[in-house]
Amino acid sequence: MARNTRHIAFYEIINKTRFKSAQQKALDKIGVVKGPAEPEKKAEAVLQGQTEPAKTEAARPGRPEFVWSARPKTLRLYPDRIELCLTWQAAAITLLAFFATLLILFRLGQIYSIKTSQEIKTEKTAVPVEAVMPEKIIPAAVETSMPARTPPKMVEPMGDNAIVITSYNLRSHLEPVKQYFAQFGIATEIIQRGSRYLLVTQNRFDSIDKAGTDGYVMKRKIMSVGANYKPPAGSGFESFGTKPFQDIYGMKMN
Repeated sequence: MARNTRHIAFYEIINKTRFKSAQQKALDKIGVVKGPAEPEKKAEAVLQGQTEPAKTEAARPGRPEFVWSARPKTLRLYPDRIELCLTWQAAAITLLAFFATLLILFRLGQIYSIKTSQEIKTEKTAVPVEAVMPEKIIPAAVETSMPARTPPKMVEPMGDNAIVITSYNLRSHLEPVKQYFAQFGIATEIIQRGSRYLLVTQNRFDSIDKAGTDGYVMKRKIMSVGANYKPPAGSGFESFGTKPFQDIYGMKMN
């Protein structure tokens, strides 16, 4: 009796089912996903007399599965907090960098404080002597050449000539000048000649123009001291020019 080639023997179907089941397990191990009911459906279709289609649809690629990484992100943001995850090496390097920055800032502060203190010392040492010395009326050259200040005193006349320092039409304007010269040991007096008042020395000299004589020395002293005269502030007295008492002269007294 001839065999019907359109039908498959039952043991062949069982062998195919076992083979495909083993094949499916192998594919599952290597990661290929395939529907588990596919061999059973095909076997059922063969038992019912249905032939297997000549062409099967190509297996669609499976959806890639999400891979969870075991390494957390360095910075994670949450609604109520912020988390920073660092490795031990990164944390150690960060701490070392932080302490190094603190040391650098501390050193810079020391350098700045030392520099500031040096500048302050320099400013203190650079103060001129004139700034700490009290103001003086006469220049240094005249002060060193003059003896210590002593109260004015009457001196016996040594000649017939007095030194006329200045003249003015009001006696009150000559009083401050008289007191000014008395501070430097130059005794003066106020005399009247006509309508004017003269401020003259109490000492009398033989000559005031001959170098080396007492009169000449007194004349130079009066000119040097008188150049710095200033009337009392707010008094309204005469100042006798910007450089007063430089035209003094000798006058013979009777």
